[in-house]
Amino acid sequence: MEVNPSEITIRPYKASDVDDFMVYAGDDRVTRFTRWNTFASRNEALTYVEECCINHPFCRSMCLGDRSIGFISITPQSGNDQCRAEVGYALAAKYWGQGITCQALRVSIRDVFVKFPQLVRLQALVALENKGSQRVLEKVGFLKEGVLRKYCSAKASRLMDSSRISLRPFKLSDVNDFFSWASDDRVTKYLRWNTTASKEEALKYLQEVAIPHPWRRSICLDGKSIGYVSIKPESGNDWHRAHVGYALSVEYWGHGIVTMAMEMAISIVFKEFPYLVRLEALVEKDNKGSQRVLEKVGFQKEGFLRKYGFNKGEIRDMIMYSFLSTDKI
Repeated sequence: MEVNPSEITIRPYKASDVDDFMVYAGDDRVTRFTRWNTFASRNEALTYVEECCINHPFCRSMCLGDRSIGFISITPQSGNDQCRAEVGYALAAKYWGQGITCQALRVSIRDVFVKFPQLVRLQALVALENKGSQRVLEKVGFLKEGVLRKYCSAKASRLMDSSRISLRPFKLSDVNDFFSWASDDRVTKYLRWNTTASKEEALKYLQEVAIPHPWRRSICLDGKSIGYVSIKPESGNDWHRAHVGYALSVEYWGHGIVTMAMEMAISIVFKEFPYLVRLEALVEKDNKGSQRVLEKVGFQKEGFLRKYGFNKGEIRDMIMYSFLSTDKI
């Protein structure tokens, strides 16, 4: 199908893009050089769109009309590397060779330097044999800087090996790892606490909140703290209920890690607190990724609570989820 590149637009992803997304993300030709594998089902694709694409700082759908035919992602780094961002893209095979990706990249580059004024450098890593992608980058104006020998693994399962994930109490020595994700607005967007502004603030939070908490566990990848799960039993006549919360470093979104961690936490907490009958989680209505995590684990959606929770200076609509001690993961 021949398309004039000027007809192409870019916009943020929507959950309703899932069927169009599945067309190209389910094609081995398209995913051959992407870091993620070909999608096998619509449900898998929907999870990825909701948890990764929509929540990504700059992931844009390439659109013909309003139909998604590919993507551009530009991921700013954090900390001392915030001046750099990684570029990635893919396009449905039927539209290859028409200059569409070049056009979408040009528009994205213009937009991203406006959105992230701290950016100085965009960089793209391309497999040596991916000549098409190399030509796209050179046409847009990227400079080839070198060949990195045996630099990265091109394919890895999106689902993390569960043997690498563990839960443990926080330690003061976690402060650097904790600060790396607690200082990220994308991670704290739906949390009740604000983004951590300094290492000193992070250390104080560990000392005064995380470590004394009745049940707050660090989600660890090979021993490194990459997120948390907290389960806080209520007091008084509500002792049989506990509130659930969690967060994960953006770097590890979309790998099933929070789902694994939640399953571990549930199996442990009902044993450690034998009087618990009910776990409950309040989720903002716009937080689709968190809703899907809870549903995968086995939480039941109970209702929509209008103007129920106060967060980041606003009173927000919430959805109540619950998991009972008699429920099965």
